[in-house]
Amino acid sequence: MPTVDWNYAKWNERHDWPEGGDEWSSSWGGARAQWLTCVLPRLAPMLPTGSLLEIATGHGRWTHFLLPQCTSYVGVDLAPNCVNICQKRFADDTHATFAVTDGMTLPMVPDGSTDLVFSFDSLVHVEADIIASYLREFQRILSPDGVAFIHHSNLGIYRRSARLRDLTAKFANPFWLTRGVLRRVGLAEWHGDRGRSMTAQRFAELANEAGLACPRQEVIGWSSLMLTDCISIVTRPESKWDRTPMIVRNRRFKSTQRSARLVARAFLL
Repeated sequence: MPTVDWNYAKWNERHDWPEGGDEWSSSWGGARAQWLTCVLPRLAPMLPTGSLLEIATGHGRWTHFLLPQCTSYVGVDLAPNCVNICQKRFADDTHATFAVTDGMTLPMVPDGSTDLVFSFDSLVHVEADIIASYLREFQRILSPDGVAFIHHSNLGIYRRSARLRDLTAKFANPFWLTRGVLRRVGLAEWHGDRGRSMTAQRFAELANEAGLACPRQEVIGWSSLMLTDCISIVTRPESKWDRTPMIVRNRRFKSTQRSARLVARAFLL
């Protein structure tokens, strides 16, 4: 159950960032390949934009691609070391600022000032209370036609089988079974420290409670056949992004990852 304290310890103290965060994109053929084949096709309708807020910047894996797409940028992270790294890495980008957040609120962002909120491959590691807090902040900071693109956990749909999966993972052979059949079917290394209280449905409910609309959601299988993740769009009711709610279940997400890795080898020289 990843808490704010767990995330602080994980990303500020325990993880050594061997490739500056790009290690999380290695299975895609690198950060550029993942951006071009996975993130950008989903985010493109919202780009370019005016003011952009990125939540959980890490060492700037996505910041590098976002900065040319906006007129002003604010990046926040719970880990002070991540903020320090980004301040140094992007020191020449005068339209960008970085700040440490408490992991739940955004006091550094003015009301109604943000055209696009972005967070990818980070907020999967939080529970419903943190998502709810951020959604309340989005209601405050989004511009009239502002929109948020948020990648979060959907692990809660497996709550009934979680105990069995945990037990199987505990006794799985890490040198064969964990990396083989059990992992592919979600019986070993199955949760990836994702928030167990979050689902696509719960996210939409929390958005509505915060006075926001959640018009589009894509439920995806991040590393197995299980639909452990979700990418949700959030906006103000009756904004230009508001639509009749729709949710799609993408069980082919993993195949995109394998394809991207091959594309990177062939073309991203």
